[in-house]
Amino acid sequence: MSINLNLGKWGAIFAVPNCVVDEEIRLASENQLKVLLFVLRNSTLSLTEKYVGEQLNIAQEDVKDAILYWIDRGVLASDGSIPKKEMGETSIQEKSESGEKEISDKKPRPVSRSQKPDSIFVAQRIDTDSELASLLQEVESLFGRPISSGDTATVVMLHDTDGLPYDVLMMLFHYCHSIGRDNMKYIEKMGIRWADEDITTIERAEEKITVLQMYGEAWNKVARIFGMNSTGSPTKAQQENANRWINEWHFSEEMLREAYERCVNKKNTFNITYTNGILKNWKKNNINSLKELKEHDEKSSRTKRKKTSAEETSYDIEKYENFSLFD
Repeated sequence: MSINLNLGKWGAIFAVPNCVVDEEIRLASENQLKVLLFVLRNSTLSLTEKYVGEQLNIAQEDVKDAILYWIDRGVLASDGSIPKKEMGETSIQEKSESGEKEISDKKPRPVSRSQKPDSIFVAQRIDTDSELASLLQEVESLFGRPISSGDTATVVMLHDTDGLPYDVLMMLFHYCHSIGRDNMKYIEKMGIRWADEDITTIERAEEKITVLQMYGEAWNKVARIFGMNSTGSPTKAQQENANRWINEWHFSEEMLREAYERCVNKKNTFNITYTNGILKNWKKNNINSLKELKEHDEKSSRTKRKKTSAEETSYDIEKYENFSLFD
């Protein structure tokens, strides 16, 4: 007699990285988790943002935001782990900071880096490089814990391989600590990004941190207004849009809330692209208060009613003239 296992639904499974459950499941939004699971399940296929959005019934812009989120977390590759295929128009690629335009043809730095120096090299380096030793001592004091040999190797690579001076690295550590991101993996990714942007002086680092803080504060304000404080870390697109709404277009809290409610009433969910479209239209029409918005809506409604009435009158006259032909 043969013995067979009836695995049922367990007969087909796919892998999910431990870090998704250990570190991200409490931070990631519903759409971000949906997109990741779909991508992991279909890892043998070439997917597109359009196709993923259609299959999950998620806006294409939200798919882009989710992909950027997982790229930032190192779960998906920054060189585009979902290449182009006939199923859609464009493949999922990393976007520029505006969240609207693709990056240049420059090949992005791979997430998987060259091998880090071993513990012996690191120990020797600390003994012979007083600036490195001083930096590590200050970082340990900042974080309130010892820095491991592996973390020290990361610091060495950020200095030697990526070209970040020690004073710039110290500013990087202080900024990451200020936003509660003491994780060396996160610091390494940001350091690589700074190096790619040629942030290699104290002045450029100060400018970058000022921009990051401004974007972060803008998103925190928008998230509070929209009631989204527990949705996890914002994507670049979310921060870019929040900065535009708050610091460039100068919309009040009541106007932002009104835009959010109109978006949810129309889409049954928050869609950052649709919300941006609403606010962009208000900015174009110089609408800056609920009173002005009400007046604009009433005017638009009257214009629409007049147009409809004119069309109906035209139709009635034409109908009468046609009928008269048979009199």
